[in-house]
Amino acid sequence: MNISESFKIAIKCIRANWMRSLLTMLGIIIGISSVIMIIGAGTGVRDYIVSLIEDMGANAVLVSVDTTQAQDSDYITLDDIDNIKKRVSGIDHCSPMMMGFANATIDSTATEATAMIIGANADIQFIFPDGAKYGRFFTEEEYNAANPVAVIGTESAKTAFGYEDVVGEYITVSSSGSTMKMRVCGVADIDSLVNSMGGGSSSLGEMFQTSDKPTIAIFVPCTTLTQLTGAAPTVSSVFVVGEEDADNNAIGNATVNYLKAAHGNFSDNLYTAQDMATYVELVDIIVSVLTAFIACVGAISLIVGGIGVMNIMLVSVTERTREIGIRKSLGAKTKTITLQFLTESIILCLIGGIIGLIIGISGAYLACSIIDIKPNINIGIISIALLFSCGVGLFFGIYPARKAAKMSPIDALRRE
Repeated sequence: MNISESFKIAIKCIRANWMRSLLTMLGIIIGISSVIMIIGAGTGVRDYIVSLIEDMGANAVLVSVDTTQAQDSDYITLDDIDNIKKRVSGIDHCSPMMMGFANATIDSTATEATAMIIGANADIQFIFPDGAKYGRFFTEEEYNAANPVAVIGTESAKTAFGYEDVVGEYITVSSSGSTMKMRVCGVADIDSLVNSMGGGSSSLGEMFQTSDKPTIAIFVPCTTLTQLTGAAPTVSSVFVVGEEDADNNAIGNATVNYLKAAHGNFSDNLYTAQDMATYVELVDIIVSVLTAFIACVGAISLIVGGIGVMNIMLVSVTERTREIGIRKSLGAKTKTITLQFLTESIILCLIGGIIGLIIGISGAYLACSIIDIKPNINIGIISIALLFSCGVGLFFGIYPARKAAKMSPIDALRRE
């Protein structure tokens, strides 16, 4: 008997007892589907969080002032920004991060909004590896001239205008009794960075009690921001980007040391440096470990399912004792009988694996659709799941198959 004949007989036996076969496969289906769903959804969540952190400037170091302890003289100045670029070794770009708030009016639609304005210089574009999605960031010349130009966040553009590519549109902002009409020169994924600085749309709405207004995030030259607000250019945080192959921890510490020396304040906790890339690694490790742990827990049902397969195959051996005896009396070899029952066991688990795979992929997409992210399911995961289900069938089918193969034909023919 060849493999194709064993396959046909196995399919026939499974179809003859389809309800029992389905119940047998249930453990395999649950195990495979849960593992696929957890890994696919977990990996999708990890990729989503990592992309958010990368949007926040994963190639940069954020140096901040502890505003709860700082005096006015401790804050970073625009002269500090220039000196950091010139004097701190290994730094290629440095941008201040000034924060301001304003009422905004979308000129084309007359829609009113609450704006969180981040003042920066032209180096801010190097914080974002992908650059502007539409248009461009403002230039050094526009920064020096305090031109009324702005870069708006992608999500903010959709919230305020209803679409993303709003380059050339105008936003009128009002703050501290001053009004300024700003032209949108670029659209970039800056919303995640603004949210990390306390500018989430929900938090802003609560802060200003203007939940009926949309909230937008824009970057402008900090010279423009100070002109709008009339406030002194005090900076509580800066982004520094190192030269190629520079050590982010080293340039962060060097920047902190410069600020301590420049302001004569050597408090250990007043200035801190955070390497944004470490957040990517941390999230990757945490989510990967949690996903692996939960997947292992889900895989326990595969073992339970395998035991169920073995039990049913033992029952099948008992039910087909006379069949085994007849075949052996007609010259069927031990390996032929073994192959027959192993094939049936593997097919049971393979069918269960395919059904579980379909349910798992559907479940991953359904779960991720609730939180509006995309699951990550690749061919490697699918291949491993199918191979594992076949492996379960092979492992737990060996004992019943060997028991059937070693049965004496005389004893088998005697059994009722």
